[in-house]
Amino acid sequence: MKKIILILSAIFAFAFTTKAQETKAEHSIKVIGTAEMEIVPDEIYMSVTLREYTNKDKKKFTIEELEKNLVNYIEKVTTTDKKDIKMDNMSAYVLSMKRKNKDEVISKSYDVKFKNSQQVYMLYSVMDSLGISKAFVSKYSHSKMDEYKKQIKINAIKAAKEKATYLLEAIGEKSGKAINIEEKSGLVSIDDGIRNGREYNNNTSTSNSWAQTRYMISDGDDGGSEKIIGDKTIKLNYSINAEFAIQ
Repeated sequence: MKKIILILSAIFAFAFTTKAQETKAEHSIKVIGTAEMEIVPDEIYMSVTLREYTNKDKKKFTIEELEKNLVNYIEKVTTTDKKDIKMDNMSAYVLSMKRKNKDEVISKSYDVKFKNSQQVYMLYSVMDSLGISKAFVSKYSHSKMDEYKKQIKINAIKAAKEKATYLLEAIGEKSGKAINIEEKSGLVSIDDGIRNGREYNNNTSTSNSWAQTRYMISDGDDGGSEKIIGDKTIKLNYSINAEFAIQ
């Protein structure tokens, strides 16, 4: 008799659990919460290349001299810390190999981190005089990027709750506690506008012409229109899956 009672109890418990799960599934709403954010970068990374050359008076400017002038200008004029000027490792290796041949024309690449667009303008404007053969913005970022990533995730889950609320209100229902939150990938999509960026080669005949054209970078929106670097923003996007109970 006890055996029968235990079996019946187990069946009842199973049926109750199954019914509860079905009820739970039937009385919930699943939504996707999305959030977007635009921030002004305070870290602008530039790739700069120096190349030895001989001027019309047959004076040769060595890579050592060009480097000294470049570092001095970036430090003193743009007020950028020397620690934010780094030489490309491969460039350093190639330089050591080529230096053995005195007739070899040496080029050297650097990565420079600026804090604002004005510093970028300043470097572009003296590209000729510093012997810079090529320069381009390689990346935009922000010193507080991790904080912004955290905030956009918070905004996304809030957006999910808000969506569930107004959708249910439209049919006279109310959203309850969260049943399930799914972080789809955990990654925040970041668009810094660099994917279609251009390299700036110093091959024009006059420095003024070069400076006027290279203060701008294409934003790729309206048929090749130009957008000033200072107006550049970084776009962050994030989405999250959420399920809420219907009260």
